Amino acid sequence: MYLKIKQYAKHLSIFKEMATFTEYLFLNKIKVGMSTYMKKAVPIVSAAIILWAILAFASKSFLFKTCDLSLFLFDWTFLKEAFTIPGGFLGWVGSFFTQFLYIPWFGALLWVSLLVLAGFLTIRIFGLPEKFAGLAVIPVALLIIANMSLGYGIFIMRSQDYFFAPTLGYLLMLAIMAATWKAPKLWQRISILAISAFAGYILAGVFALAGTVAAGIGLASEPIKSGRTEAPTGALRITVPIVSVILCIVTPFILYGLFTRYRLADSWYMGLPSISDDEWTVWIRLPLWILMTYSIAMASLCSLFANTVGNGKHPNLANAVVIALSVAATVLFWFKDENFRTELEMSIAADNYDWKKISDIYFKASIRHIDKEKKAYETRQKELAGVKDKDVYENILDEYDDSFFEPTRLMVMLRDLAFIKQDKALDQAFALRDGAHPQKSRTQIPMVFQAGRQLYLNYGLTNLEYRWCLEDQVEHGWCFGTLKYMAMYAIIMNETEFATRYLDKLDKTLFFRDWSKKQRILSGNRDAISDTAPYRDILPLMCFNDRMSNDRVKIETYLMSHFANDRDVQSTHQFDKVALFWAMRSQNIELFWKALSQYIDTADELQFPQNVQEAILLYSSLEKDDMGIPIDKSVTDSYESFQKYTMNSSFRSEKEASFPMWLNFGKTFYYYYYFVRGLKTF
Repeated sequence: MYLKIKQYAKHLSIFKEMATFTEYLFLNKIKVGMSTYMKKAVPIVSAAIILWAILAFASKSFLFKTCDLSLFLFDWTFLKEAFTIPGGFLGWVGSFFTQFLYIPWFGALLWVSLLVLAGFLTIRIFGLPEKFAGLAVIPVALLIIANMSLGYGIFIMRSQDYFFAPTLGYLLMLAIMAATWKAPKLWQRISILAISAFAGYILAGVFALAGTVAAGIGLASEPIKSGRTEAPTGALRITVPIVSVILCIVTPFILYGLFTRYRLADSWYMGLPSISDDEWTVWIRLPLWILMTYSIAMASLCSLFANTVGNGKHPNLANAVVIALSVAATVLFWFKDENFRTELEMSIAADNYDWKKISDIYFKASIRHIDKEKKAYETRQKELAGVKDKDVYENILDEYDDSFFEPTRLMVMLRDLAFIKQDKALDQAFALRDGAHPQKSRTQIPMVFQAGRQLYLNYGLTNLEYRWCLEDQVEHGWCFGTLKYMAMYAIIMNETEFATRYLDKLDKTLFFRDWSKKQRILSGNRDAISDTAPYRDILPLMCFNDRMSNDRVKIETYLMSHFANDRDVQSTHQFDKVALFWAMRSQNIELFWKALSQYIDTADELQFPQNVQEAILLYSSLEKDDMGIPIDKSVTDSYESFQKYTMNSSFRSEKEASFPMWLNFGKTFYYYYYFVRGLKTF
């Protein structure tokens, strides 16, 4: 009995040891698998977080403005309109996602998640082994470039959905390939190709056609890890790809009769971003054409990936090179311009009537690199020392142009508007840096496309504001921003029926319905309008002889002419203050004296801000005519200092003298009059 018990215990011990060993192997395998998985996931997650942070913080104004220029309505009519053109449904879904850019960090998170998904599916669907895994970064880089290279192009887009639509279109292409290659029977795969071509074209335009071609070419390759049990053989290897190509050629012709809103010649562009300026079209679509070509090429190489044995001698090096080149291309083509970002930030603040924020943004931008500018000036002076040849002298000055801050005219216009709304224009508008730096864009986008509705409405030119809203709607389509400003026009003009029409649309949005409710309360209530921003500041500026006029797409010159010529006899002091500011901006002495006289006539308490006193003193001195207007001693002292500094300086040109003169007298009207000349407005 004892021996049996001892033997039984021995068996139990063996089983226990076996169980322990099995548990060790199992847990160790999980541990090793998790370790391998983490090694692969960490760089992907890190890259995604970095991209998200750049988008959510450094590019948040671009994302928000993209949302403002888009539109999505929770409305059946809006959905039906999506089916009036091929690819419209893709645009509808893209618009749905684009609206979330209203919260930049959340919209960026959605897009980055889709990009990560696109990269992961590229590896799985094309069966990329570790040796070629870096190729999955290429389509992600192209999708990023397609969006982030636009810059000023966002103001001439006809597609409100462009931001998310290309990414969704690429995912659809991958889905078509996966569905085709996973089908167990050849006839099923060919059927999927036909359905993808016809139904896919209706829903997603050329993205579906490109996916169909890629899927057909992939069918002719050797089987990859896709679970297929039947592959085309013999003549079918040639026939299937040809059929897929033919399907993509004839489908737009066959389906053209179902649609009426586009030309037949545009059939092979449906679903791609649409631009109102032909010079931009090719460059904006180019990354997407490359993406489609890449997908077709990858499909044709499926057999190569499937038959790859091992990972090669240097898989990590090869992947690193591909990834590095993709990242380099992304950085190179990512639109980077401080003035553009500042314009967007100021424009968004103007939409929110946050005038102080606008002036703060401008001030920070103007002094952001002041130390670098000082060093650049010192270096330039050393290079100019002893140079006598005029051409060499001019070339050295030109080389340093980009070293010194110069704002765009839109930055200056928004800054001036902010000062006017804060009643500081005649004190501070000429105390900050000025200029007319050209846009960093392929062609100059007119200022009126960027901020026409903002500027005209806030200066009381409501008819011009409404006209440009209509122009924008016809040229680029409806968007949240256009609907908001058309509703504001109707409210301030007491057109309650029109206001209701626009507010009803905004009620069907996700993020603007609260704004719509607040505006609906104001509609038809003149007293409430007079006490509510921004209307309370606009109404006093509407005391002028309104007339049919053409701004010739030049906002600044039109405003200058308007405040000089359209004054009514019942003019308010607010109007005359703005008119005096624009007279000073014009640098026209005769116009200044006229505006000053009107300013004096309507003032309850006569006060002359510092910049106005400086203009009075300067113009009186130039005309050698003492107007008898009292000038503060600090102003006369600064003018004398300005004259002495100018007489004792050894600068050979205004361009050379501009920066040091700004350091000493940049807050005076004298500096503006002599050194801010020949400005061009766009």
